[in-house]
Amino acid sequence: MKTETSSPGGDKGDKSERADHTVLVIGGSGGMSNRYRDVVEKRGWSLRHYENRLPPGARRGTGKIALVVIMVSMVSHSLLQQVQSMSLEGAQIVYLRSASISALRAVVEQWKA
Repeated sequence: MKTETSSPGGDKGDKSERADHTVLVIGGSGGMSNRYRDVVEKRGWSLRHYENRLPPGARRGTGKIALVVIMVSMVSHSLLQQVQSMSLEGAQIVYLRSASISALRAVVEQWKA
């Protein structure tokens, strides 16, 4: 698992600030969206899952993005380019090799700690 932060910043990761944030899951399996959502919403966060492309207006309406999870084995280059055009300041970006629920759960648990 590879992680990076799109912009350096002080203590942006405390739990009280994370409560109303959005987690983006990029790629993965569309049939797993509800299960991805369960993992993220269990922590009190909201999920946006994009499997094929960003819908019109998605770049403006995502709210504050706290975590971006890119499932590299199941994502297109064009979707990655679309995501890179979004404003992701302060968001941690995590690259996962697997699109599994357990891999996402591990990232969410690690990020929460």
